[in-house]
Amino acid sequence: MGASSSGLLDEAKISHIKGIIDSTFQDFSVFYRQQYSSAYAGHLHQEVEPKKEGRGLLLTQRPECAPEEVLYQGNVKFSCWDEQGKKFRERYAVLRRDYKVEIHENKESFNRGCAAKLVLQPTGGSVLTSEEESRAHLEKMCAVILNGKEDSSTVVSSPDVIAVYLHLPNTGYACFLFQQEEERDHFLSALKTCIRHRNLDPWCKSSYESHAYMRALRLDRQDKGCYESWDMLLGTEEEVLASQVMEEVLPWLQSQLQSKVKGKKAERIRQWLATVHATYTLVLEQLISSMEVLREECRQNATANQALIRSNLDQIVSSLSFLEQKVRVCIREEAEQVYSESVAPYMSSILEVLTENISAGIHGMQQTLHTQMDSAFTHTNGGTEDTKKALLSLRSISLDQCYRQAKNLTQTLADLKLRFGLISSERLVHSAHLEMEQLLDSAVYTLELFLQSSARLQPSEIPVKMERAKERVLKQLDYDSRVVQRRLYQEALLEITLPALTRRMDIKWKTELQQFEQYIFSDYSSFILIHNVHEDVLRNILSTEIEK
Repeated sequence: MGASSSGLLDEAKISHIKGIIDSTFQDFSVFYRQQYSSAYAGHLHQEVEPKKEGRGLLLTQRPECAPEEVLYQGNVKFSCWDEQGKKFRERYAVLRRDYKVEIHENKESFNRGCAAKLVLQPTGGSVLTSEEESRAHLEKMCAVILNGKEDSSTVVSSPDVIAVYLHLPNTGYACFLFQQEEERDHFLSALKTCIRHRNLDPWCKSSYESHAYMRALRLDRQDKGCYESWDMLLGTEEEVLASQVMEEVLPWLQSQLQSKVKGKKAERIRQWLATVHATYTLVLEQLISSMEVLREECRQNATANQALIRSNLDQIVSSLSFLEQKVRVCIREEAEQVYSESVAPYMSSILEVLTENISAGIHGMQQTLHTQMDSAFTHTNGGTEDTKKALLSLRSISLDQCYRQAKNLTQTLADLKLRFGLISSERLVHSAHLEMEQLLDSAVYTLELFLQSSARLQPSEIPVKMERAKERVLKQLDYDSRVVQRRLYQEALLEITLPALTRRMDIKWKTELQQFEQYIFSDYSSFILIHNVHEDVLRNILSTEIEK
């Protein structure tokens, strides 16, 4: 977003930042190489013996939409952080199913197929709708540089109109102005959808490579004394790593530049944002390049080991199972005691918070669909075109009120941030939002499939067909909603509490785990990792307790 260079970053500072990137990535890559080999062996095993799936869902999921499908398009007045002081410009905003925010010169240039003037990646974005909130958020992000100095200048200034402020971590902010509240709300809903998908879509489709990445990230952070990582998984793998690097780079940059950033408040903020933007661009570009090289290296190594793994798969699986039993016998009693002391007393309160907010949101989604179905079909006369219009209206149902109910988790989980080190509830909230979105869309799509044959019916038969289809879909939606809620609660309870259990167990077992390496044949040592076995045993023990 905006300018990508800053005069405050001289060669010495750039060199130092590159050194931090290299050091951080080298630490991570050691764990990634180990985990990739282990995950690839597990992938080959699953090809031979696929895991049994849990309870399936009844509703039919709509085929994946084309990334060019438009969620929103319209005229806006637009400005971003590096244009501070300039007038808002008339622009044409387009949000598609690739979940990026495109800013075009105007509607005509968009229709001609011209490239966007600016494309925003909304990963991790915060959306605000008042100038005061935006200014407060901005000054909080720049607090160290501002250093308590006050002046009369304003930072985010706009006419008294309807606005949306999009603040992006490490890349500044943008402001969109609208003439009508209805238009603003339509844009806001699409923008929040884009943020949710950019945050979580990279983690929705499980693969052995993503599995290797997540385990490598956990172990890398644990090696530095930080056991929480699940709530960091927002955006692509490279973006997650970049955020971790920026956690180290930003305090150093602040100490280097605090006395050098001068001028009025607006200018100091502009200089700092430009510096952070340039730094983040450097960090992300270097990590993208490094991850590409690392993945290719690991893929080639996995291919070279494929024959060895396949020919010894039975022995590898047997060795792994034997080792799991050994570890379980040694740690189970202590793990269950730690669970009962440090985790169990808080389980019911965590579950209460989850059910109170997520259940309310999902129930609201069901009620909204029921009401909208009744309304849509009441105004049809049984004709094919009327039915199509009714179904089309169901695809644009707003769930904003339901989303707000689930977002209450942000406040109610505040105590857990202290006790369990929960960095942010954003991932959990967005997971709940995406599940609601998916449930609603699957229900509407299933209804569409049920009613496809209505064109062949007599007009008098269509209302009966519609009522039966509606009842069937609502029953399936109710069942699927309960399954999804159970899955959400179990995942949340596990990921929130597992770091606390692992931290306590590592006090004793982190060094003593080495004794189990004697049970691993040297030929299989790349595919069976004792730390993985230990984590899996703890995860299974905790999962068993959660499911009781």
